[in-house]
Amino acid sequence: MGLLDQLGCSRATSHLAVVGGARDTLLDRIQRLDPEMLLHLLDASFAYIGLPELRAIPLAVLDKLQPVPATFLKQLTTDKELFRDLPRGVQRQVWELDKKLLQQHALPLVTAYTFEGGTLIRSLDMDECLPAGAEGGGKLHIYPARRILRGGSSMLKKMVDMVGRSVQIYKGVCELCIIRYKDSDSLYVGVKEAAYCSLRSQLLMALHDAGATELLAKEPCHKLAWTLDACLKERTLNEKHARELQNFFALYDVPGKGNKAGGRGGGSERSTKRGAEEDAESMGRPGVSSSHADDPSRILGDAGLILRDPSICHLIVHQIIRRLEAVAEAENHPSEDADLVFLTRLLRLAMGCRKMLRERAYSFPAASSELLSTFYPILTGYVVESLCQDSDAEAEAAGKGPPEPDASLVNLLTKDEIVRKVTQVYTLERLAFGDVTTGTVLMAALNQAFQRLEKSLPEWAPFAATLAKRLAVLLRQGRIDAHHRIWKMAVDDVLVRCVDILPQVHEEVLRLLLAAAPKLPIADVAQYLQDTLHNSRKSRRRSKKRRYEELDVLSYSGYSSGGGYNSAGGYSSGGGALYGGGAYSSGGLASDGRSVQGGQKEGNEVRYMYQELAKRVKGLSEATAPALFQYLEQEKAAHMAQG
Repeated sequence: MGLLDQLGCSRATSHLAVVGGARDTLLDRIQRLDPEMLLHLLDASFAYIGLPELRAIPLAVLDKLQPVPATFLKQLTTDKELFRDLPRGVQRQVWELDKKLLQQHALPLVTAYTFEGGTLIRSLDMDECLPAGAEGGGKLHIYPARRILRGGSSMLKKMVDMVGRSVQIYKGVCELCIIRYKDSDSLYVGVKEAAYCSLRSQLLMALHDAGATELLAKEPCHKLAWTLDACLKERTLNEKHARELQNFFALYDVPGKGNKAGGRGGGSERSTKRGAEEDAESMGRPGVSSSHADDPSRILGDAGLILRDPSICHLIVHQIIRRLEAVAEAENHPSEDADLVFLTRLLRLAMGCRKMLRERAYSFPAASSELLSTFYPILTGYVVESLCQDSDAEAEAAGKGPPEPDASLVNLLTKDEIVRKVTQVYTLERLAFGDVTTGTVLMAALNQAFQRLEKSLPEWAPFAATLAKRLAVLLRQGRIDAHHRIWKMAVDDVLVRCVDILPQVHEEVLRLLLAAAPKLPIADVAQYLQDTLHNSRKSRRRSKKRRYEELDVLSYSGYSSGGGYNSAGGYSSGGGALYGGGAYSSGGLASDGRSVQGGQKEGNEVRYMYQELAKRVKGLSEATAPALFQYLEQEKAAHMAQG
């Protein structure tokens, strides 16, 4: 030490070098120690875990020791900075021990997932399973496969990394999805609530993709999610997959609570036969659950959540419409079609699972007689009419005269979400096939129901976003113009009001107005823009505030896919759902499904659309559209103030 002093090496440097050498030697030996010696070393070194120079030793022991004694795990929960440095395996053991800490760290990821661009696009697309042959359909539905979408979700990747192979952590995250879904303050299920259902389904399949076979063997709903994933890949529910779904629900179809007359899927015995070459999007044979320790009836709550995934829900609705077309061609009654009855039961489970979870009363619901005996026959009548009419002549007539919707249909739309969902999808389908007549009549019925449901705006977001895109296609094709009857009902009465729901809906409505602007008087364009700005004031303020709140939450826990926590890693893809976040701008998907490179259309997508309108529509000026230019000036000033 004296020699080092003479050489100009300080005592502090000397001591740190000695400690560093000894630490490196000990770290090398830790890899060869038996569990008993590791436990002794942990007991001796744990007191020094707060010292940066010595922290590596107890951390290495914790990483090597399996399992870590609970007394040490409890102490690790109290220091946030220390928890960030823990090996992932040790973090999982802490989460397994402390459920509250797990929820604290998982909640920001669950919340951020609901705002990710890919999740929103799928949630807002009711045409995802549009049948082949629809005009313009191909351009609107070039979306990545579900497995690719899972791989591109930063929040989903982090949750898979968080779960690892831990059944307890997986159940904790799933429970968080259920709690957020059922306890939402919204009276109607909007995109955000439905995104929790999407996460429940996609997390399960992401773990399937990661090969977590032991965990999935204890998940009763794995087979259900796997089968539905395969159906979404094919965009249809074929006979083989329908039989698998019927076999799954036969286990939970309690006599007296289900539908005894349900035919296929209504209480039949579970088949033991398996297809030799069953394929799904994620590939590989899903493990059949070997454990039903949970209350079997409660599994229906989880199953309902998976079925409520927007993509799955829309698939079922499209399949119901296919069955109604088959019923019409065969001249049968809807209640006699066993497949239609089973699909209706699936949709009722999906739509009713939130009430089921709240009341803790679980059952596989029967297909209601009102749907089978009243609604389906009404819709089948429209199916028959659409098959028989001269579309061009009828479309011309529909544009001139006010359509008269069925009063019974309007009443059903007002009180039943299933009726609304099926009618919305069928309306969009008819418009996609160029059947403007049927689309106009159904739009009139939906319009009347919409006016009666003042608080139901969140539920209409998918329909509004898809309708705006569909009308833009019809405008480009010349099938309708801004003077057509359906334009007034769809745009004036519904879409302009729906801009208050989500920025993505607002954006699609602005795209539609941009497409129609050349054929509209400048005064009408200015009035539309004034109305959209007025109707979206509250939501814009709310979204800006929420954006900073969400960023603060993520920054607090800052989960990273590496070794611990950092500041809001990966949230850029989630911020797109909020005004000021760039809806599809930070790498991901555009509103029409195209890939968007980072930096393209940076900033606020809604603001960008208003800027495009001001720039591209001739005649718009501060004199003709004062509300538009006042908004743009305010946004410019706010942007400059933020740096």
